[in-house]
Amino acid sequence: MLRGVLALLERSLRVDARSWQAHLARLGLMVAIYISLSYVFARGFMFGAPGLRFFRAIVWLNVTFMTLLGVGFFSTAISEEKEEDTLGLMQMAGISPLGILLGKIGGRLSQALLLILVQYPFTLLCVTLGGVSTAQVQSAYVGLVSYMLLLAGFGLLCSTVASRGRTASALMTLGLLAHLAVAYLSGALLLYLTRYGYVSLNSHWVSLSEWISDSCVYLQINLIMVSNFGASPWSRQAVSNLTTGAVCFVASWALFGVCTRHPATEAVSRGMLTRGRGLFRWFTPGRPQANPFAWKDFHFISGGVGMVLGRIVFYGSLFVVSWLLTELWRGGGPLSWRSVLGLYLVLTLFLVTFEAALVASRVLHDEVRGQTLAALVMLPESVPFVIYSKFFGALLALLPGPLFLIAAGTLSESGRHNVNDFFDRAAGWFFLAQFLLVPHLAAPLALMLRWGAMPLAIGGGIASLFGWITFFQATRVGPDDGVVWFATLFTLAVCTACHFVVIHRVTRLAER
Repeated sequence: MLRGVLALLERSLRVDARSWQAHLARLGLMVAIYISLSYVFARGFMFGAPGLRFFRAIVWLNVTFMTLLGVGFFSTAISEEKEEDTLGLMQMAGISPLGILLGKIGGRLSQALLLILVQYPFTLLCVTLGGVSTAQVQSAYVGLVSYMLLLAGFGLLCSTVASRGRTASALMTLGLLAHLAVAYLSGALLLYLTRYGYVSLNSHWVSLSEWISDSCVYLQINLIMVSNFGASPWSRQAVSNLTTGAVCFVASWALFGVCTRHPATEAVSRGMLTRGRGLFRWFTPGRPQANPFAWKDFHFISGGVGMVLGRIVFYGSLFVVSWLLTELWRGGGPLSWRSVLGLYLVLTLFLVTFEAALVASRVLHDEVRGQTLAALVMLPESVPFVIYSKFFGALLALLPGPLFLIAAGTLSESGRHNVNDFFDRAAGWFFLAQFLLVPHLAAPLALMLRWGAMPLAIGGGIASLFGWITFFQATRVGPDDGVVWFATLFTLAVCTACHFVVIHRVTRLAER
């Protein structure tokens, strides 16, 4: 087994060393750290403790980068072998399931950990700048490494269970969002119940809620960044993340034989409701309509009528969640519907952007994997017509999100007030352009990369946003100055360039 593990590990390291995507990701992380340092120096004249501000920016940057990397990197460890139907060959070569898991995840984990550990000597500069102690640096990096091991274990489990890479990425994304939501709600609910005396501080429910809340790295960072922090680096977050990662790895090992028994198929499935009767027949794809390209992607990429109804229920329930979160935050004060609608608009805008980026990365990526681009180009339709028809059909099923966004912003006085505040300055249009940038980046990246198009698109949008904000802070421009309009127009120009890149890339791939 050891020989097989070493062979897989060596192959993984060699492929990573020769891949320009991996080096580009490292370069992007270094550029983002440089932007953070520039941001700290740009605002250093306004606030004290520049080392603490720089260190906080680096830690949050690492957490964001690790999350995006984990969703696109660890979740394809086993699923890519399923799609290529090579797991049987590995087992015929005498490699055990444990050897396959260790060999596939070992190389990826080592590369990911190197991205984090190589920064440690440079972050000691934060101690020199002032405001940060060595204990805070150590605690932060112990938490980051444990969170990376959690991502590796959970991603490996999702990759083992799922039959395709995109399904594994979706499962991992939903799991991480659920982890963050449960941890945050546990902390907020615990504070609410103890403040008004509903539960005793010595209750077992309080201890359980504290463990759940402290297990989230996003909440642990806020505790580490306190000036008088002096706790042990082995916090509840570090211990719980390491334990959960190990449990996920053992679960992957136990489920490996069951979940990899049947190879993945490249054919696009119509789902479980294709033969529905009665009311369920409305959820079936049926026959192609006037535009078969839009019909196909509406049903098989975005989920069809069933997912449209599911999105309506989801975005309707999100308003209730926003109301509950505002109720917890206000701490017994008067409820402000403007705050509720403001939170709802922000959450909906983020989710609509994320969903559009996910769909944009899948529309053409599935055609590339299925090797059907050449057949599409040979049809008696122009390449732009085929591409835009596919995107139109896929994005048509996402209409509930924008419709709820428009309704919340226009049908109520509080919503109109929030929207007016957002668009009364150039900064509002600038932020809207940044949200449009993410789905536009996901489409060309999906044609160039085997995995990670959506995480890289989100990372590119975040880097662009903070890069421009750093520039605004350094030049001391106001929100109404012309440079903000220039940044907005430049972002929209990049979105327009993505259209031409997609058309050109599709034509080139079809000619191969």
